[in-house]
Amino acid sequence: MLPRMQSTAGQTEKKKSPEMVLQILLWLGVAVLALVILLVTLPIRIMASWQSEPAKQATILLRPFGGISPPIKVYDSTRKQKRAGRKARKPKKKGRALRGNVLAEAVRLLRNVLGAFHFEALHLQVEFGLGDPAETGQLFGQLCPVIYGSGADVRLVPNFDKICLHGRALARVRVRPIAVVWPFVGFGWRVFGPGR
Repeated sequence: MLPRMQSTAGQTEKKKSPEMVLQILLWLGVAVLALVILLVTLPIRIMASWQSEPAKQATILLRPFGGISPPIKVYDSTRKQKRAGRKARKPKKKGRALRGNVLAEAVRLLRNVLGAFHFEALHLQVEFGLGDPAETGQLFGQLCPVIYGSGADVRLVPNFDKICLHGRALARVRVRPIAVVWPFVGFGWRVFGPGR
């Protein structure tokens, strides 16, 4: 009688094994879903820096999960990048016709996406010149209300004698990924969605 009881217990263990694997997979799926929700809803901090002297360099760092994670280097101009050969383009197929005023919707999309970015700090020290004193003065005049009205730490020096771009810049930006994705969803729905 004892051997039968042992074999029955072994069969019960074998039957529980697939159930346990299913439970583990379910909990792993819940954990991955929670991680994705956190990644999409928590802000990402972006730090971009640029300098022209002593050597030209630009970097972009991301810090997901509200900035508590270590920085991830997304772009570094000093690192050599591989350039793949260009592939031949395939002819485009005609898709659905666009509806509504696409240009107005694109402007609305750009405004909504830029509204999702919040500047935490902006430090800018730049000397620029376009070669023509009139064009340099016109550009400087158009930039003054935008830059000096923002309250950022900006020192913009026009050079009326030559073409140049020297200086350094540092920007810290906060953005929620869901706030960037949602305007694209709305744009796609208004431009490519079903007619009303």
